[in-house]
Amino acid sequence: MSGMKETVWGRWGRLIGGWLLVAVGLMGLVLPVIPGIPLLLAGLALLAYEYVWAKRLLERVKAWWEQVRPKKE
Repeated sequence: MSGMKETVWGRWGRLIGGWLLVAVGLMGLVLPVIPGIPLLLAGLALLAYEYVWAKRLLERVKAWWEQVRPKKE
C-alpha cells in the first residue's frame, strides 16, 4: 500500500475478510443461491495483499480469463 501507513487492524481485517469471502465462495460452489466464483475472486484479491500464493493464483486466473473471454472485433 503505497503512501498509507499499514495498521494492524487493517491487516487483520483484510485477512479475516479474505478468508471469509473464500469460505462463503466455496459454499457458493455447492449452494445455488450464493455466487461462488465472484466471492472466491474477491477473497483471493484481499488475500493477495498478504500471501504470495494468493497473488500467483489470482494472476493465473486473470491470464486464463484473458484467453477465454470473447474478443471484440
